[in-house]
Amino acid sequence: MELKVKHPLSKKEVKEIIHEMGEIFGDEIAKKMLNKKDRVEVAEFDKTTEILLVNGKPFFIRRRGLVFPLVIALYELSNEEDLRKWPRRVVVDAGAVPFVIKGADVMAAGIVDADENIGEGDFVFVIEEEYGRPLAIGVALMTGKAMKEKPKGKAVKNIHHAKDRIWELTVG
Repeated sequence: MELKVKHPLSKKEVKEIIHEMGEIFGDEIAKKMLNKKDRVEVAEFDKTTEILLVNGKPFFIRRRGLVFPLVIALYELSNEEDLRKWPRRVVVDAGAVPFVIKGADVMAAGIVDADENIGEGDFVFVIEEEYGRPLAIGVALMTGKAMKEKPKGKAVKNIHHAKDRIWELTVG
C-alpha cells in the first residue's frame, strides 16, 4: 500500500493546525512541529483516516476532523525533546511496552505517569518510561488524574502504534 496524495492544504488550514497544536502542546512545541511556510498535503489512509504530509514526510494523522502527530513524528521529536514532560503524555512501565506495540489498549495498571489535564476522549500519546520514546497514540478512556490513581481498567484506546500498518507505511 502506498499513500496517495489527494490535495494540498490551504494556508488557512495549515494555520488552523498550528493553532490546534498550540492549544494542545503550547506554542513553542507547535512551532517545532509545523510552521505556516511548510507544504502540507493530505493523503488518504482509509475511509476514516488521513495522513498529513509536511514537506513530503508523514507527520500528522487526521480522524473525524481531529489532528494529532504520528508516532514517527513524535519519535523524531524525541531525539531533541524529553516527551516525558509534554502535555497529553501517558507514560507506561517496561512491562506494558510489548503489549502496546502489538496494538493492545493501555491498561491503568501499567501507567506510571500521565498529564493530569488529559480529559476523557482526548488524543494522547503513549511513551515508555526509561527513554521517553513514543509507542502509540490513542484516545483517553479516563482522565489523566484517574490514569494515575486507578489500579485497573482500560485507560487508553490504542489507535496507532509503532509497527502497525500506518507506521510501516510512514517509515517505509
